[in-house]
Amino acid sequence: MNYEKELLIEQINKLDEKRKLSETIGPDYFEPGKMEYLEEYMGDYDDNTGSFLIRFESKGTRYNGRTEQIEKVKAGDPLEIRRDPDNQFNANNFVIYTEKGYDVGSMPAELCNVIAPLYDSEKLVIERATVSFADPISKRSRYAKQAVLFVELEGHLCKS
Repeated sequence: MNYEKELLIEQINKLDEKRKLSETIGPDYFEPGKMEYLEEYMGDYDDNTGSFLIRFESKGTRYNGRTEQIEKVKAGDPLEIRRDPDNQFNANNFVIYTEKGYDVGSMPAELCNVIAPLYDSEKLVIERATVSFADPISKRSRYAKQAVLFVELEGHLCKS
């Protein structure tokens, strides 16, 4: 598990690096798809307890009616994270659902690929997931093609 744990911590640190980057760039800096909403990312891992808290952007929000569902969510709403091993693009995928069971996107592939093996072998437990930030398409620029949804996920690694 040490190697798998290292990969998870590396991804958690990458999320926190994005947040830290938001503190170094000005509000007028804009790079579509790469530098938006940096302040919404977060990654924290406690090596003593094995617990982690991450914030990441939901992916695929413009497909399968997800944009319309994101119109209905707000920060603090509970979410459910479900494994999707039959996903045709990534067998490590996790799908994000609202409390009412609506699909609002997927966890980023980089996170899925490190979390899935730990989750599947019951070495990682997802304790809680909520909406940390939502920017529905109706509130974005008329040029926007999708809604933006950030998820806060809390969990821990089991001691082995």
